[in-house]
Amino acid sequence: MKTKITREQIIDTTLSLIRDKNDLAGLNLREIARSLGCAHTNLYNYFPSFNALLWAALSALQERFMGIMRDNLAHAGTADLKLKCFFDTFLTVYLGNQGWFRLAWLEYIDGVRPAYNSEIIKKTRNELDAYAADILKELRGVSPDMETLSRAMHTTHCYIIGEVSNYISGRGLIDSEITFKEHTAGEAMRVFTLCMGEK
Repeated sequence: MKTKITREQIIDTTLSLIRDKNDLAGLNLREIARSLGCAHTNLYNYFPSFNALLWAALSALQERFMGIMRDNLAHAGTADLKLKCFFDTFLTVYLGNQGWFRLAWLEYIDGVRPAYNSEIIKKTRNELDAYAADILKELRGVSPDMETLSRAMHTTHCYIIGEVSNYISGRGLIDSEITFKEHTAGEAMRVFTLCMGEK
């Protein structure tokens, strides 16, 4: 049995176990420790509780998402392709990692939200807004109003979360994942451009 583990190994294992789960009900420190090959008491050296670990995993998940977004946008050529890629990335990550989506947007995590989690969410949001602003500047030739853009991003993301929540719970109007993804990405672009005052 392992005695030496790292905080990063614990978080990575937690995210791996969560990735395809329908809920977190069956996940606990003992299961995570079993996967790591260590005693569950070792985990308390890094996290005072299961919920503290979930907050850390959620924060790490934000960084993973942004890594995927950066990589995807780096391979998109024109501004039109970047805008499509931008919203496609949300759907690809959310649908391909439904347990992560649930952790990020649906599961309740008990305890006071740590300040570091609030900071990483703010950093993620600012980076996403900056990407969207750069894409719009490339499309229009002028920089968008950042307050309007931030509101448009929030509204559009809430739309995506709602649609994905309906789809993964089996309550959506579209059964095919491919069709759902194409439809929702297109509608997200339409919502975003309408919120930005375009037609």
